[in-house]
Amino acid sequence: MSGIGEKVTSIDVAERAGVSQSAVSRVFTPGASVSKQTADKVRKAASELGYRPNILARAMSTGRSRIIGLVLAYLDNHFYPDALEKLSHSLQEQGYHDLMFFASNASDIDSVLEEILAYQVDGIVMASVGMSSELSERCEAAGVPVVLFNRLQDDERFSGVASDNLAGGRLVAEFLYRGGHRRIAHIAGWPGAMTARDREAGLLAGLQEAGLLLHGRALGNYRLDEARAATRTLFARPTPPDAIFVANDHMAFAVMDVLRHEMGLDVPGDVSVVG
Repeated sequence: MSGIGEKVTSIDVAERAGVSQSAVSRVFTPGASVSKQTADKVRKAASELGYRPNILARAMSTGRSRIIGLVLAYLDNHFYPDALEKLSHSLQEQGYHDLMFFASNASDIDSVLEEILAYQVDGIVMASVGMSSELSERCEAAGVPVVLFNRLQDDERFSGVASDNLAGGRLVAEFLYRGGHRRIAHIAGWPGAMTARDREAGLLAGLQEAGLLLHGRALGNYRLDEARAATRTLFARPTPPDAIFVANDHMAFAVMDVLRHEMGLDVPGDVSVVG
């Protein structure tokens, strides 16, 4: 038995609970098979002794950390906190936990990836962050699967989960046309993102089907300040738009603020805005 100030081990817990050390290990291993009676005895003994399993040590011995690395470019978009909350809950239900990292640009990803792999993660989810073939090969060599979220790349080797942005852009064009709009403009996202390119391509295809041309275009780059500037540019024209398709909701909030509070326009009375 450990004395005062000594670190409590799984052996101590096993002795107190009257079970084997492997039984203690199974109780604290997500998904492992163990009877409720054994689990109750082990958890009671662990609580009495103040035992805490060393997850990182177990990862080094088993090669499984049950940690998923999440790489994000930013969190100021309202979409991401909601999506990440759902992802985290889903991972926890399956005995996994997430570890969050930020990579604001391509040069950051390389150093971030080194740090992620050092944590012996079981997988990586990259949210709206691009990935080079070289980085993909390094993850593959390490045996770590990677999934792109809300971003696809022109490379069939990458697995990704995203909306059908091409169809979405087309539906926006159809929706605005049926609503009587004929001067439809677009505030585009970052050109390097397939999501931005597909949304705009869908919009243009939908407008063409309706016999319309894009009334105006400005670049927002998925940034609030640039979306505000893009709005001012579009409405400085002699004939301003009567509708704007904004490449994401995050920028659409900024667009509506400018229209309502700077220009005194009614949304959607004077101009419709779609995110």
